Amino acid sequence: MANKLFQADLVRWDGVPPPLSLIFICINNPMINILKYKSEHQIKLLTLLKNEPDWHSFVSEGAIDRFRKALLESETYICEYQGAIVGYIRALVDGFGVYISELYIAPPHRGNGYGARLLSKIRQAHPDQDVYVLSDEDLYYKKLGCKRVVSVFKL
Repeated sequence: MANKLFQADLVRWDGVPPPLSLIFICINNPMINILKYKSEHQIKLLTLLKNEPDWHSFVSEGAIDRFRKALLESETYICEYQGAIVGYIRALVDGFGVYISELYIAPPHRGNGYGARLLSKIRQAHPDQDVYVLSDEDLYYKKLGCKRVVSVFKL
């Protein structure tokens, strides 16, 4: 994923709600918690990501310290299911917009609305700003009602 990150499209979430079935799953599951990321979440989150080959550029020896710092300095939330971290979202906020840098849900937990719930948390935290997503999973964001607005190029 990380290698494709800068060749992806930027999409804007217009606040169109996810399909009703996803909302139902999330709302009716009290075992799901969306929490503001804190340093005490670091070990569990990094352990989760180290198991994903596509996330090597974030958790490799040369990048992990920068990634740890970015998690704390950005607007980052984790998704917990039954007490275990199963995903996270990291956004950059500059007063002109909110830019989703990463959204990750562990493969066994995909399709349960957790990603939509994390996106909703960011949207709720910034109701007066547009939210943009740097995406290499365009079909997922289209399914959620996002609209492609620009492309991103790597320099």
